[in-house]
Amino acid sequence: MYYYHMTSLDNLRSISKTGLIPQSGVNSKLIGDEKIKVFFSEGFEGAIALFVDFQLVYDKVKAGQMAITDDSTMKKIMASKSLSDYLGEGIYLRFDGTNIKNERNFENGCTDMNISPKDLTVCVLRKKNDSSIVFSRFEIIKYMMAAVQPEQIEYYGACYEGAPDFKEATKRIQEKVKRYYLQHQTEIGEYDSQEYILDFCVLSDFVNEFYINHKFMER
Repeated sequence: MYYYHMTSLDNLRSISKTGLIPQSGVNSKLIGDEKIKVFFSEGFEGAIALFVDFQLVYDKVKAGQMAITDDSTMKKIMASKSLSDYLGEGIYLRFDGTNIKNERNFENGCTDMNISPKDLTVCVLRKKNDSSIVFSRFEIIKYMMAAVQPEQIEYYGACYEGAPDFKEATKRIQEKVKRYYLQHQTEIGEYDSQEYILDFCVLSDFVNEFYINHKFMER
């Protein structure tokens, strides 16, 4: 099973040197998780469920239906125009989760372990008919969504105090993912044409190319 970690482009230089280390970052604060951990999602299914949760929380905060305890995060959300504006440009990192114990669940997984930079790769989409690539996390997640139907997403995770009933959690997750898909079906449909191949670039190579040679260009 591969794990996926979403992060800002601004973090890549540091991550390429130290890897992923336990902390509570911007993404965690958005969903109110203050644990000092390395956070990740298991497979496409976990990444999709988490991204949909980000969108739901963001929309509720913007609508005044809920508040974030971290003042700076709250102010940043209210000043932003959209979830993508709030998060900023970023990428998905992938790493092998074989020997990493997930302390929580498939969507919002976490560990106390450091993840070495040599074990990290960057998700990129390559167009089949030319050499251009896309690395934006907002496009990668659409590709994942085009590849996974809501009915394929099932909750699983560790049994801990306060853990939800797996069947009930599965139903809730599938319902909110279905709603998201309906609201964004045109965007998701762009990646349902089989024009792209999901590929993976060694993190150090990506950082060198992106920051130094500027060969990685967004469409």
